[in-house]
Amino acid sequence: MASAAVESFVTKQLDLLELERDAEVEERRSWQENISPKELQSRGVCLLKLQVSSQRTGLYGRLLVTFEPRRCGSAAALPSNSFTSGDIVGLYDAANEGSQLATGILTRVTPKSVTVAFDESHDFQLSLDRENSYRLLKLANDVTYRRLKKPADILQHLPGHLPERSSFICAVAERTCHHPWTSWHWENHDCG
Repeated sequence: MASAAVESFVTKQLDLLELERDAEVEERRSWQENISPKELQSRGVCLLKLQVSSQRTGLYGRLLVTFEPRRCGSAAALPSNSFTSGDIVGLYDAANEGSQLATGILTRVTPKSVTVAFDESHDFQLSLDRENSYRLLKLANDVTYRRLKKPADILQHLPGHLPERSSFICAVAERTCHHPWTSWHWENHDCG
């Protein structure tokens, strides 16, 4: 009986998690379509008129690009924003209102610059010109979504009955459980 209640709870949480994720993605898409870049910058989710100050290769072959505001005399500071390390951002050419050039993860944010890590794949070569102007837009972050979804998926797909002790559920969520089914799932069928 308790096992069915846990399974029902997990299923409901997965449904709610999907709804929340879809709403966040739709909100960000709506921002891009309906709000001007200047307004997005004033809301702290977009940085305009950035130039490339450096490029280097980071861990796992990622391209690390540092962006600074375009200089007008002395070194300029970034406008107020809500960007933090770990945020997922879209890179756009400021001159072209078109499609996104790339997606990356902020690795460093200072008052005067931001550093973004871009994956370098074999079929994708990001070429950035130091003279061009770029903008960064904060995108929907799926890290929290994946961290919540993984343990719920594991609980939902465990064969047989779930143990009735809540410590087992907490252990699965924290990935400290040594149950053979969960170890097998994590080692051989990692969800992402």
